[in-house]
Amino acid sequence: MCTISVCKNQRGALLRWLGVSAVATSSLWLAPAAVAGSPADVLPQCEALQVAVSLPQVPDATLYGELCVRADKTPSAVQLLVHGATYNSYYSDWPYRPSVYSYVRQVTGAGYAAFNIERLGYGRSTHPNSALVSLDSGAEALHQVVQKLRNGQIGGRPFSRVIWVGHSLGTLYAWHEATVAQDVDAFVLTGLLHTVKPSWKTLAFASAYSANADPKFATLGFDNLYLTFTPGTRAALFYFTPGAEPNVIALDERLKDTVSGPEFLAALPEFDSPAVSTAPSQAIKVPTLLVVGEHDRVMCTFPGDPDGLACTPHNVAEQEKAYYSDEARLYVLVAPNTGHDLQLHLSAPATGEAILDWLSKLGAAD
Repeated sequence: MCTISVCKNQRGALLRWLGVSAVATSSLWLAPAAVAGSPADVLPQCEALQVAVSLPQVPDATLYGELCVRADKTPSAVQLLVHGATYNSYYSDWPYRPSVYSYVRQVTGAGYAAFNIERLGYGRSTHPNSALVSLDSGAEALHQVVQKLRNGQIGGRPFSRVIWVGHSLGTLYAWHEATVAQDVDAFVLTGLLHTVKPSWKTLAFASAYSANADPKFATLGFDNLYLTFTPGTRAALFYFTPGAEPNVIALDERLKDTVSGPEFLAALPEFDSPAVSTAPSQAIKVPTLLVVGEHDRVMCTFPGDPDGLACTPHNVAEQEKAYYSDEARLYVLVAPNTGHDLQLHLSAPATGEAILDWLSKLGAAD
């Protein structure tokens, strides 16, 4: 496995391997900027934080996050890493084979700071009644995190650029945060399009149950509408197993989190062929990279399923371009041999390199 410093001259090959499609003109691309290399033995230093957020219906709410940066760097740009449903901060900083699966290590090695957040109702963040984990409250909490990153209230250092890297529902929350404020400099949106397969919805609803019925969560005092997925179903829901390690899938079961049922039911119509004119993604007015796995079972063709989009760069771009403004200058990457959880497949290092390449050409780390 190569380090970023070794791989940076191979980015063209990585992009060809992933497959790309630009919706907008090449004006998106600025003069290429070198991405800082990192020796393999330079690891990030991470600070665990509880960030206070002000939510009228959730007094004293806090969001847990880990601010990670290389000891020899003082970056001006931070990537805000926002996970999806039934996941938490482990998704972006996977503890098994982190040289392969930790996006936090990859981006801090490239000279960025990373703030790896756990959303309201997840992980070590505040768990209000599930009905209060709404799209509005979740987006407002994350907006406050963006502001605190900018003004130095997180980690004692202000960041001049904030890049949102969302996965699945973390992508949907990016759409909503953009309706609250225009305070993010670029978006990397992974694992979500504006379509969902009927076959996946059927599988997901059949696999979900109250977290109180799961041994991992039964003693934590959640109300019955905090949900999770039954043991043994995550591989079918989130993985293209030929491109994933069995040990990763097994660890996913041990590290899984919950999702508020009301939150998920409110989110579903927004990625299930919504009206173009009212889609919250229209609020994004800054450069946006869209990244999906070729065999993301949520929306793409998948062996044995009767439905789904053939997720080529062209097809994804054609479907999604109407949902984004011209200012977003949408760019699409498709990772081959990869399912929904892009960061937990063997393609993760190449996918991360392609994301860094796109950001470097924006000058995002300067």
